[in-house]
Amino acid sequence: MKKILAVLMAILCVISLAMCSHQDESGADTAETVSVEGADSYKIGVIVYSKTDEEVVAFQDYLEQYIAKVFPAITFVYSDGIMNEEEELAFIQEACDQGVDGFLSFLSNDLEKEVALCEKNQVYYIMASGSVSDEAYQSVADNPYFVGVVGPGSDLEYETGAAMAQYFAAKQAGNEYFILSGGAPLGNEMHLKRTVGILDRLAQVYGVTFDQTAEEIALSQTPVHVSAGNLTVCVTPGYIDYDEFFQTAKSEYEADQFKVVLSVLPIVDMAQVVKGASLGVIDSYNAHNLQLFNNGQLQYVAGKYSSIIGPSFAAMYNAVTGYAEDFREDGKAFRLTQGFWTSTSLDDYVEKYSLANSVVTNAYNYEDLGAVCKVYNPDASLSGLKDLISACTYEDALARREQ
Repeated sequence: MKKILAVLMAILCVISLAMCSHQDESGADTAETVSVEGADSYKIGVIVYSKTDEEVVAFQDYLEQYIAKVFPAITFVYSDGIMNEEEELAFIQEACDQGVDGFLSFLSNDLEKEVALCEKNQVYYIMASGSVSDEAYQSVADNPYFVGVVGPGSDLEYETGAAMAQYFAAKQAGNEYFILSGGAPLGNEMHLKRTVGILDRLAQVYGVTFDQTAEEIALSQTPVHVSAGNLTVCVTPGYIDYDEFFQTAKSEYEADQFKVVLSVLPIVDMAQVVKGASLGVIDSYNAHNLQLFNNGQLQYVAGKYSSIIGPSFAAMYNAVTGYAEDFREDGKAFRLTQGFWTSTSLDDYVEKYSLANSVVTNAYNYEDLGAVCKVYNPDASLSGLKDLISACTYEDALARREQ
């Protein structure tokens, strides 16, 4: 196993050196771009719940180290880690005051208020990789400054949590589950649906009924312990890269030493705390998870990858370059689905990680994105954007890069 990790690291180093060699004598990168001479410049705000979350960092690297180079008229302005609606609205206004043209958002506390503030400032807003409730979407679908939602959607978020629970239950890894519910009680629709999916599937597999509904448990802002039949679960909320939530989660786990840990968000420092347990996460294809797979602790990952947000950027680019109306459906903002990659073995994780994090070959590259940008392709359409967004599987990405 360790040899696989060593080989992968060596491959990535070679690829990095290869990229460095693609420079002219002046040191300038000679990679092709989709920019046009004399293009206007655009400033895009990026709304995140954490600056240290590995998925967020991977997205940032893709935007700043790849997108900003192949679309050199673009600059990005990042929020600090946002924990509540007041902080999000404050960042939106501050960024608008700095001349931001639109926002790629990776969380939402109150979508209707956020989009209303963007409309007031005449800037665009897109949920770039996430899920919102039907009610939240309907509240802004007709607003011309809301571009749309790209992400798994509530149903797929639920099924992803359920599938992870099913995997561990089928392995008979134990009947005691420690569940990290992340932002489920804090307005994070993604984390809520994943947690509910886990709880529902565990109850189904074990043939039990909890005293509370799965949603009531998931929405608790304090740790919840529930038992039914042979099944015992502890659900602990909060963004665990914040110390206050981490310390609570650490104390809860250490009190009972659960056999299985399922997390709907990156496990970060909790990995050391739960190192004696079987571990599954819904996260991303990142180096930390690679290490956890390599040492045998991590057994299941459902994850996104850095360039999965490429089509969302293209949609925002269409909006800020004057083509927002061309990418609406019957006058409404689009709502399009992107799923997760899944790995249950180190070999599979390494294979997918290599493509997810390549410095040369992106699952979504400049050719893919330029084809759905009206500035560069007059025939670009919502239909083409839909096709590109839906072609998000590992096999789809391989097929594009092999062409």
